[in-house]
Amino acid sequence: MKRISAPAIESELNEASLQKRFRENRSDALFFSDETCTTDHIQHSFFECEFRNVTFQSDMRGCLFADCVFDRCDFSGADFSECVFRRCEMKICRMTGTEFVRCGFQDVLLSGCEASWANFFGSKWKLCKWKEVSFKNASLSSNTQSDVRIERCSFEQCELFNTKLKGMDFSDSDISGISVGIQDVNGAVMNEEQAAACVSLLGIIVKK
Repeated sequence: MKRISAPAIESELNEASLQKRFRENRSDALFFSDETCTTDHIQHSFFECEFRNVTFQSDMRGCLFADCVFDRCDFSGADFSECVFRRCEMKICRMTGTEFVRCGFQDVLLSGCEASWANFFGSKWKLCKWKEVSFKNASLSSNTQSDVRIERCSFEQCELFNTKLKGMDFSDSDISGISVGIQDVNGAVMNEEQAAACVSLLGIIVKK
């Protein structure tokens, strides 16, 4: 697998607030911290920005985030549908029930995030890593994955319909109760216990 490109934040960051509306459609080299964002920023572009301890309670649909870091942020209940994330890191963030419908993720690291009940329907992932992320009861249906690395994640009761899992290694993760089509598990990497559990998807009865 290719190495994920880290965010390239080369400029000195200037402190700013998401509560204020931006005059331009693009923001560069800004640092947002310790605030709750209730102001909508639809289709805004953020380049080389850092978000630390930010709570999003706003409409962020169609935004572009390039070379950005999200550290201990709370996305719960916010709408990030149709956003694009390129060379971003999301570390120890809360995404419970967040709308990430039809998003694009490229060179993105999700680490230690809580994404239970999040909706990633129709999203595309390319060269990404999910490390210790909980997708419990989340929807990853109709997703497209290319070079996605998984490390100790939870997919308990997760929906993965119409998502091709070929080449994805779930062997150290929890996939109990996943909802997935028979045709989608072809080529997925699982441990022996997981594979035995998935036999039921084929309608096979194992005689002991």
